[in-house]
Parts: sequence; structure tokens; C-alpha cells
Amino acid sequence: MSAEPSSLVSQALEAYQQGRLEDAIRLFESAHAMEADPARRAELANNLSVSYLKSGRTQEALSIVRGTGDLFSKLGDNQRAAQATGNLAAALEATGNLPAAETAYQQAAESFRALGDQDSLGHTLNALAQVQLRQHRPLEAANSLQAGTLASPPRGLRGRLLKRLLQLPSRLLRF
Repeated sequence: MSAEPSSLVSQALEAYQQGRLEDAIRLFESAHAMEADPARRAELANNLSVSYLKSGRTQEALSIVRGTGDLFSKLGDNQRAAQATGNLAAALEATGNLPAAETAYQQAAESFRALGDQDSLGHTLNALAQVQLRQHRPLEAANSLQAGTLASPPRGLRGRLLKRLLQLPSRLLRF
């Protein structure tokens, strides 16, 4: 008797949380192959992409996540579309395609902003800043990082220090 996709997903999530990435990938792949519902297949593709990325399998992550954002958009699920676009950006970044990653992060940020999802917006803008830094554009990166911090401020002492540090360049430019 074979397992149902939902049972495999539960096992895969547990394996992922325990750091058993190869087990998680195997289980997600099995569930993905068995799943008939397009929305659930796209969600599994997202999960696979994240698992592939974490295990260093960047090309597989990119291949599986392509198109999931568009599918979620067609289904009217804007939250998951934005998440899938962010996952696409991460896969593009991991494969070294920084210009395409930057565009995808910008699209995901716009979607999270429209949804009012401040935490995801903050994380996405911080990732965008890292891509901009890798492309030797520190001023744009500082702006993205500041916007990310404003969207979803880090908590505690570290957050207050980061906020002050980010305000420093604008203070230095004032006469």
C-alpha cells in the first residue's frame, strides 16, 4: 500500500525540520509526483525548491520553482505567488544570475507590500540588498536595507543598533 501525498508531506516537513534534507527531498519528490491538484503541486514545488537550495542543489531548485508564482497568481493566491517569486529570486541568486534575482526580489517585495505583509517585505528587501551589494551597488543596497528595516524592524538591542547605523549615512549628508 502506498502513502498518500498528504502523509508524505507531513513526513517531509518533519525530516526538513530535523535537518534530514535528503529524506525531505525524497519525500517531497514522491508527494509531488503523486499529487494531481495543481495548487498543491505548486506548493510542493516551492517546498522542493527550498529543500534543494538548502542542500546546495541550485539548478534543481531553479528548475522546480519556475512557473509556480504564475500558477498561484492565476489561482488568485497572491500570498503564495509572492512567496514563490521570492523563492525564484533565491534560486536565481544561488545560481549566480544576480540581475534576474534582483528583478524577482523587487517583484516579490512589491507583492508583499501590496498584501501588507511587512515581515515578508522586510526579509525580501534585506535579500534584495544583499544582491545589490554583490553587484557593487552599496547605495542602492543601503536604501533597500533601510526600507527592509523600516518594514520589519529587528527587535531588541540589535534592532535598535541596526536602525541607528542605517540612519548614519543620511545624518552625514545633512549640513
